[in-house]
Amino acid sequence: MSKTRILVVEDESIVAKDIQRTLEKLGYEVPATASSAASAFEKLEEIEPDLVFLDVKLKGDQDGVHIAEHIKDRYDIPVIFLTSFIDQDTIDRAKVTEPYGYLVKPFNEGDLKTTVEMALFKFSKDRELRLSEQRLSNALGKIENAVFVTDQDLRLNYINEKALSICGGLSGMDSIGLDIYSLIGIEKEGGVSITKDDLKSTVIRDNVFSLSNAYVIIKKDNSNIPCNFTASAVRDEKDNFLGVAIVVTDASESTAPATTQASPSTVMDNQVVQNSFFVKKGSMLVKVYLDNVQWIQAMDNYVIIQTNTDQFIIHSTMKDVEMKLPSSKFLRVHRSYIIPLEKITVLDENSVLIGEKTIPIGKSYKEVFMSRLNFL
Repeated sequence: MSKTRILVVEDESIVAKDIQRTLEKLGYEVPATASSAASAFEKLEEIEPDLVFLDVKLKGDQDGVHIAEHIKDRYDIPVIFLTSFIDQDTIDRAKVTEPYGYLVKPFNEGDLKTTVEMALFKFSKDRELRLSEQRLSNALGKIENAVFVTDQDLRLNYINEKALSICGGLSGMDSIGLDIYSLIGIEKEGGVSITKDDLKSTVIRDNVFSLSNAYVIIKKDNSNIPCNFTASAVRDEKDNFLGVAIVVTDASESTAPATTQASPSTVMDNQVVQNSFFVKKGSMLVKVYLDNVQWIQAMDNYVIIQTNTDQFIIHSTMKDVEMKLPSSKFLRVHRSYIIPLEKITVLDENSVLIGEKTIPIGKSYKEVFMSRLNFL
């Protein structure tokens, strides 16, 4: 494995050399240092570092914050600021660049090691989260149903293309942060409106709020769409309420009776047959071979099935998926993950590695997981 490459940007040569020597002693590679913004920009292109140390109060027209802004705009590299005493305006500017750590001068070897390791760890987790969110966003964008995801106050965090189209062609960026009730209203059969408080309180209490023969009222032109409406609570691993995921199925486009409300298992449309199962993707059922499954992940009210070459997203529960998979091959190791045991390449006390994917092992699943493994 190649060493982590670090660029040090510091205009005090003695300090720069000391940091360079200490980092190299700790096992990192420091192929260059820079003393100005111009040389920093040059070295960024030349050595392609994995991490950058930046003196906030760098001399010259462009200080360390300017360089951090440049890095944030053009690269995907974590930054650690070197600081001594700085004024509040500079602190406020520095925070906007979202650094991965601060080192206050003077510092020792232990401070340096801890800061670097924490920055690299947090950056890797943030990158993994961004990729996961991007994959989820891409998958949800292709779903034929309208999907809205909100925060606790029912303000939009996400809206897919179908939802944007029924709301009158809004852009995704313009809609983020809007109260969902400023875009749509909900009426159940008989024309009874579902208020914002009704929706939120029901979802918090029951986790799911479903309506057949409902109508979504488009506030922009006061039009209405006959639909099946489902709102589900979004919660974290500690069961804290984070928001609501809403799926609107346009009943006017469906050949099925409007009174039919699909259950998660029906929507999943999966049946394990010998060495494979079928997953609904768009209007088709796609065969997925068990041997090709890398992992299965819960994401809000959806389940992501990651294979060697593709990714499928279904509106279901992990419990429902788990029941349909052969227990001889698959095991749930976390509230949010099911894995094929034979795909594990490396493991430690709290996680396993499948390919390049690190998967956590939940405390309540650990004993069963360990009992399924062979040790010499």
